[in-house]
Amino acid sequence: MAEYLRRFVSGGKARFRDPNLDIELDLAYVTDQVIVMGYPAAGLEGLYRNRREDAQRFLTARHGSNFWVFNFCPVKENFYDKSVFEGRVSRYPFPDHHIPPLAILPLVSREIHAWLTGSKDRVAVLHCKAGKGRSGTLVCAYLLSLDTFSPPLPLENSHLEKDWVTVRVDDCIQVIPNDAGLEELVEATTSSASSIVEERPSDSPDESQNMSSKPTAPTLQQVLDLHTSRRMKASSNSTNTSDAGQRKVKAGVSIPSQRRWLLYWSRLLAGQGPPGMWGLSNVESGLSNGSNSPSIFRRKMRITEISLRLRGMSGIKTGLVRAASLLMDRGKDGRSLISRGNNRVWASLARYDDDLVGALERWEQSTRDTTNLGKRKWSFEASESVDGIFASDKWDKEKMVRTFARMEDDGKLQPEMNSADENVKVNSYVLRPLTEERWVEIRKAPPEEEEEEEEVHSPEASVNSETTSIYSISQPVTRAGRGGIIVDSYRELRIKLYMGQVFMTWLWFIPAFHIAPETPSSSFILARDELDLPIGIGKHIIDLEVKMEWCQDDVDDTQLETTQMDQPLSGAETVVASLAGGVEVGQAV
Repeated sequence: MAEYLRRFVSGGKARFRDPNLDIELDLAYVTDQVIVMGYPAAGLEGLYRNRREDAQRFLTARHGSNFWVFNFCPVKENFYDKSVFEGRVSRYPFPDHHIPPLAILPLVSREIHAWLTGSKDRVAVLHCKAGKGRSGTLVCAYLLSLDTFSPPLPLENSHLEKDWVTVRVDDCIQVIPNDAGLEELVEATTSSASSIVEERPSDSPDESQNMSSKPTAPTLQQVLDLHTSRRMKASSNSTNTSDAGQRKVKAGVSIPSQRRWLLYWSRLLAGQGPPGMWGLSNVESGLSNGSNSPSIFRRKMRITEISLRLRGMSGIKTGLVRAASLLMDRGKDGRSLISRGNNRVWASLARYDDDLVGALERWEQSTRDTTNLGKRKWSFEASESVDGIFASDKWDKEKMVRTFARMEDDGKLQPEMNSADENVKVNSYVLRPLTEERWVEIRKAPPEEEEEEEEVHSPEASVNSETTSIYSISQPVTRAGRGGIIVDSYRELRIKLYMGQVFMTWLWFIPAFHIAPETPSSSFILARDELDLPIGIGKHIIDLEVKMEWCQDDVDDTQLETTQMDQPLSGAETVVASLAGGVEVGQAV
């Protein structure tokens, strides 16, 4: 019964069975040195996830002490002591279904590389809860950092020793031609030998170049495909078009923001990231002479507007949304953003804790190899692990993402007809920063209730939104076209959308990757399948557009925030910053 439950919970993920140990685990070898697996659970959770003692026995029996575990689960979600794996554990926690702070990608890549280069017998074992999205993101980040990438071969570690005898015999048989094929080969060789000699050019630059070519660095699509082919069951990632219904490929890393993070990382590795990010120059090597400078210029920008288009909903669905909003809004008289707004659409803006990101970015700089972003400048030692940042549960015992601003629509746009289908109405919403009056309403909310506000919107327990922050400020619309939420262009940003009190979707992005440094303003559009977890009414989304502009002559970037934003606001503080042509008034929420 327990085995059936484990297989059911694994879903489309590949499982590994070792008959010698009589163990079957939610686990896969992506390469001979990289393993991904589900969470090693104890107690009741062990009835439907990997049993902790099975994971211990499997890794010890197959790899001795040559394995190192990378755990991406926050303490709030799951926890075990390092002694479970004899101390060989590094923690890089971040929430389920989310992206990590971007600096975690190079830090994990470097630590994996440093560990694996110590011996060809070593393996890195990565896990989150399901062993798919978060683990897959970091596996792909490591693979992207490799200097070369060869086509995947059969994995030694994926077979038992006796099985490899059969595999190798089968391989040999496959390359031996049958009698008919052998005769054809001899005949063809004899008849064409002279013509090959005569027709072959004496100097063929293309051919000589191909002969001397070496494996190149991996592309993002290559590593995503490799991870999917190893982590997902063959039946679930089949692309055979002859199959009935043409099965849709189930990607190993399927959350759009996680794939977007890998795109950002691949651009940084290629030296094509935003100029100045992490002190890097936009040059081919991806590095600059000042890359280890303790002070990094942080360019600011404004998020000025979010436009959302939704397919029209039936009257029944609209009524259900209204009823759900009223139910969840009960007891919040006078403080709700939307209770008086008749299903108004609004968004919360959030990012990871500033002090946490500052610590991670400083560690990224101090461990960076001056020739390769994916490698450490020191040889691996446990004492050099970034794990010191997560030695306690300071950052992950509670929610790790901090809300700092909100935007809402004015509800004045009329529905329009879809040009592709005139029978379908399209509702458009334009979200802008809250006015000063709306900030005053929010500021009056009781602190203890404010902490709980967003949690009720989550569609399920494992997709909880994160707690309210005390760190940033918002600029109200003080004059047409110039208002916006001021953000660090190099920092991660989450936009989470609601209709009334009902969750629709969210997305993570880093603004600087979506606007050229010389362009005053820009925007980007994401279709529904490029948004994260569009469930319920989120399935009615057609697309979303984010508009932004650089802060220039009217804002002194260096005065608004320090390099690591180390001047947090107190909960009761109201920040008033004088601006040329306007006043910035806001409170962190």
